[in-house]
Amino acid sequence: MPATVNVPLAWTCVDWHPDETWTKVLLPRLVANGALKNQLDRSVYVIRLAGNFAISYPKGESPAVYVGEGGFGSRIAAHKKWARQLQELVGEFSFQVCVATPRVKNQEATYLDCEAVLLQRFRARFGCAPLWNKQVERRRFPHHQYSQDKLDYVIGKRSGAKYLWALKPMKASPFYQSYMKTHV
Repeated sequence: MPATVNVPLAWTCVDWHPDETWTKVLLPRLVANGALKNQLDRSVYVIRLAGNFAISYPKGESPAVYVGEGGFGSRIAAHKKWARQLQELVGEFSFQVCVATPRVKNQEATYLDCEAVLLQRFRARFGCAPLWNKQVERRRFPHHQYSQDKLDYVIGKRSGAKYLWALKPMKASPFYQSYMKTHV
């Protein structure tokens, strides 16, 4: 068995509105806040609700609605569609995108393992995957370890956060099938 590797995670978090473009708005904002442009193609990211709303999951509330991997810039169009749907349901608000680029020498797929760890941690804490995730990925490098505090920073409520509402989709909602698919 390979030796344990502690994988550092440094999150860059910025506000995101679904109408904003990757090239002109979001990418420059991420870079201005410390993200390295040339590493974003192998990143892990979490999309969170920004504001007074959280999602009511089976075991608690969280503002996290999606965990993904790869280049957020190339996947942003797909996220815009459901983000706008959610926005239409609850009114005008923005999201927060948190991006990290975990690296381990000679293991380019570390970011895929990190996504799996985030999804598994989320499911253990909240009873299902985030609202718009349809599956929980499998780990690739079980010998990689990640700081639980760094994981919880992006999937859970942060210190001092005061949410006024916890939303839960009902059967008529376009989010219901995705929400129920990963319940334990």
